[in-house]
Amino acid sequence: MAGNSGRRFERWNSVNEHEFFRYDETEQLYRNINLFKDTVLFEYSYVDERLYLSPNAKGQIDMLNFERILIKHRSNAPQVGEIRSFEFCLGKSGEPYHWCSCKLTAQWEDQTESPVKLIGKLQDITGLKAREEQLLLQSLKDGLTGLYNKMAFKYRVEEKLKSGGSGWLCMIDIDNFKEINDCFGHLAGDRILMQVGGMLCDIYPDPDLVGRAGGDEFVVFTTKDNVQERADDLLDRVEKIVPEEKWSISVSIGIAPSTGKRGEDYQKLFSKADQAMYQAKQAGKNRIAFFYDG
Repeated sequence: MAGNSGRRFERWNSVNEHEFFRYDETEQLYRNINLFKDTVLFEYSYVDERLYLSPNAKGQIDMLNFERILIKHRSNAPQVGEIRSFEFCLGKSGEPYHWCSCKLTAQWEDQTESPVKLIGKLQDITGLKAREEQLLLQSLKDGLTGLYNKMAFKYRVEEKLKSGGSGWLCMIDIDNFKEINDCFGHLAGDRILMQVGGMLCDIYPDPDLVGRAGGDEFVVFTTKDNVQERADDLLDRVEKIVPEEKWSISVSIGIAPSTGKRGEDYQKLFSKADQAMYQAKQAGKNRIAFFYDG
């Protein structure tokens, strides 16, 4: 874009050399790109180390960081006819970051080991990334309680087990929950689930993990030793929930210790906590049971 092309350039005042090009009247099709603020055309000349951009780039791009990215492509530039695509994050310290999609190609001259210039386009995909993050969050979280769903909880606990850290897996089940739904309706049941989920987050804050296994079952993984004390606290708090007159709420809790061996199997640990929870149910509900091997 430099040279005798008939284009006029508008110099942008900066530490490095950046220029914003204007298209002449014969390039109306390309000039219309300026109508789209989310798309920027660029050209980086390795010969004179200058970055040229379409005028709509002004104020949108951290020039220095972008130029560093382009410089890195000199030693690994696209071959003739190759179009390379990648995504990266641009932004200045203290300012919102922007996700960009970049497509570029290189212009080579005969008998040169390095490209003469890079030519390409940038597209702002910040909104797309935000939607992807929201969808990812929705895939990890239970829609009602906001806790980890069963699969996400399993994944997070498995990460901890791989490192060989010891801890406790707690299975919590709301007693007689089906009767609550039948007598007072599912809205009342949902309110209780949300209340219990909130209590669990209070009693087991980060870095403990709290999830909803499904239905009226919750799961907790903690590395702290006061697991009995906090389980007792949960029993006391749940009893204070009064959904309707002449009705009480309670939970049964099963607790299984992890072995602390590197790579312990999560499903086996989950099964142990589940067995302990059913022992608590069979013993009269509203209580805690520990799983012991042997």
